Amino acid sequence: MERLLAEKGVEAGVEAVVYFPFRRPEYVVLVSRLRQGVKVLREPGLNVYLVDKSDFVDDVYNSSYAEVFAHRLLLPHTVVKGEELMQTLEKTYRRETVRQLLKDLVAAHKYAAVNLVAEPRYFLLEKVRRIVEAFPLLRSDFSNILLDERGFEEAASELVSEGLLNRVDGGYSPTLEAVKRFEKLSVLSGLEPLRHINLIKLSKLFSLLVFEATTNLSSQSPPLPDPEQHIHLRTSRGLQPLSKQLDIMEFVHEYFGKEGHVKRVGGLFNSTYVIEVGSEKLFAKRYMSWTDVKWVAARIWTAWIKNFSINPSTRLAKEIYFLDFLRGHGFHTPEIIHVNWRDKILYTTYVEGETLLDAWLSKKPDRAVFADKVGQVLASVHRVGGRLGDCKPESFIKTSDGKIFITDVEQASFDGDPAWDLMELIFYPGHYLEADEAASLAEHVVKGYATVGDTGVIARCLKTSYVRTMSLWTPPWVVMEISDRVKRFLKA
Repeated sequence: MERLLAEKGVEAGVEAVVYFPFRRPEYVVLVSRLRQGVKVLREPGLNVYLVDKSDFVDDVYNSSYAEVFAHRLLLPHTVVKGEELMQTLEKTYRRETVRQLLKDLVAAHKYAAVNLVAEPRYFLLEKVRRIVEAFPLLRSDFSNILLDERGFEEAASELVSEGLLNRVDGGYSPTLEAVKRFEKLSVLSGLEPLRHINLIKLSKLFSLLVFEATTNLSSQSPPLPDPEQHIHLRTSRGLQPLSKQLDIMEFVHEYFGKEGHVKRVGGLFNSTYVIEVGSEKLFAKRYMSWTDVKWVAARIWTAWIKNFSINPSTRLAKEIYFLDFLRGHGFHTPEIIHVNWRDKILYTTYVEGETLLDAWLSKKPDRAVFADKVGQVLASVHRVGGRLGDCKPESFIKTSDGKIFITDVEQASFDGDPAWDLMELIFYPGHYLEADEAASLAEHVVKGYATVGDTGVIARCLKTSYVRTMSLWTPPWVVMEISDRVKRFLKA
């Protein structure tokens, strides 16, 4: 190789030499100020790629050559010269790969990304998958090659120090900070590097390399490993591969090994199911698309006041995250059993009990105490920073042992006014109850809320702009009775 470089008159400008042992021996030589950008020297049994150093570096940092150069840093190699330079480029490439894949995970899974656990191998294999999908001719570079993910372990550790990843369960999970920073990115954010590609230079490069790539193609090329086998979702039954997507009957067969009874429950727009197998019950919820009239109507009616999430992925993500978040702060919530992300189905434990609304509709003797406790629970949720978003009396279930469970948190967030939750909770039941009963329920809820929370929240829940949103749901005389009862409580 030294003789070859001397013959071409470039030995003085060599800044790095990297040896790749697979197939026929190959060298990539980084040369300062190589006018044509890239040049291929072919000798019997040996290929040498001369690459302008600045172009190689630009491909690593900005994907200017669509990573046709940079992807080779993922392959087994030996640095012959320029070890410090190549080490810096390798670390940078892996770190930026992990950063981009982290952004994409958050953009796709929103709050649920916090519950994901990615092995270091996931970052390597997902990067390889994307390279091969974009440029199928590069598949031969990765076929029958033992890929090493250790560099991605180091790269992920750097993002731990930045507060974007947590090290957990043998892998890495996005932090809440990462979710807040990247959740509004488009799921196509991974295409951003395409803006930096130099199409003229890339076309010239491909004309040089395409012959070499086609000679290495094989019709028997083995499939690449599935990256989603190395990323998991935390559930109450342990880590679940994200690639595992069970529909309802598949779920019943796998988890119980026998037939079960599936019954749809809820209203017209509620895609919720109770799964019964013997004496055991589970709950399944399918998140409908934006055409779900319930959320479209809610968003239109509460425009400029309350921003409801209508995207099914966002709602599923919030449900997954906030069920775990609330349980982690000592609240009672259903446990997650399985998630079918593709079809947007969440499987949880079934909470057997009575909702707050049912207790008042049936005039249970202890309904006032139940309402007091719900008010305390809601105030406690607000104290830890949570907002339920769509806070209805059906979302609070009391079990036979007196525990209050919080369910249906698909609109939860850390943003917004907690007074919205309280307003909806006390005015919503007025659609079903007589004025005096609805006012009594509201009074007990705010009484319980005041023992734990801020009375300023109670005062704000009577804002005209908030209460007006209930005018098509709750009769005006019931709204007035509830408002008067809450005002008397505040004066007292």
